[in-house]
Amino acid sequence: MDENTGSVLEAPKYIVCKEKEGMFQIFLNRPTVNNAFNAEMVEEVNRALSNLQYRNDLKVIVFSGAGKAFCGGISPEDLVEDRAYQLIESLGRMYTQLQMLNIPVLSLVQGMALGVGFELVMFSDLALATESSKFGLPEVRLGLIPAFACNILQRCIPPKRAAELLFCGDLIGAKEAASYGLLNAVVPDDKLQEQAGVIVGKLMQFSGPVLQLAKKASTESQNKTLEESIRTVEEIYLNQLLMLDDSKEGIKAFTEKRKPVWKNQ
Repeated sequence: MDENTGSVLEAPKYIVCKEKEGMFQIFLNRPTVNNAFNAEMVEEVNRALSNLQYRNDLKVIVFSGAGKAFCGGISPEDLVEDRAYQLIESLGRMYTQLQMLNIPVLSLVQGMALGVGFELVMFSDLALATESSKFGLPEVRLGLIPAFACNILQRCIPPKRAAELLFCGDLIGAKEAASYGLLNAVVPDDKLQEQAGVIVGKLMQFSGPVLQLAKKASTESQNKTLEESIRTVEEIYLNQLLMLDDSKEGIKAFTEKRKPVWKNQ
């Protein structure tokens, strides 16, 4: 995948958005501060995501960082009390949108992914990282806590591993992060875009609405009893999935022994 391809959709100050053939790319674009989030940058991401609400044709949202880092966390000026309120509320909406959109999310990590950057990886459905990448939640060193990692991390990895990352503030390498299940693959530093292209290429073979319903079924069946989660998946499968033209086309193509032609509807 070439980060230089695709048409530029908008030109906000702190991110760059591009779209190409079912893929929507969001580049964190504050390289001089390691792409650290400030409140304005979070709002730019929120606006970009809100515009994708009814995009059944999209198959993946890809997050990348400009320069040498993925994301270094939060800008210090946004840690003061008044701005912190806005920042935390905006981040909560960003993570909620990533879940509610139902579009698969892929994060491509090079360099550091600290604090909010690490949280973004946790909230991603798929994640790749270079061998030299570093991950961590250093907030405790500043007398703070990683607000959303406190919620999501123990859902991603064993509780004692999560506690160590939350309480000790240590950095870990990409291979250790992968061993916890936080990454799909670790690649040489010069192979990140190539491996991203492999994963994106697989997703591009499938129907956008079907992929989105797969994520919806996975998300909405979490934190429920087995009986409740089964009913949730049944409702999505029978009343939403089977109503899609693409589901009907997939079944028809299979019986006719040909490749399906998706309409993304």
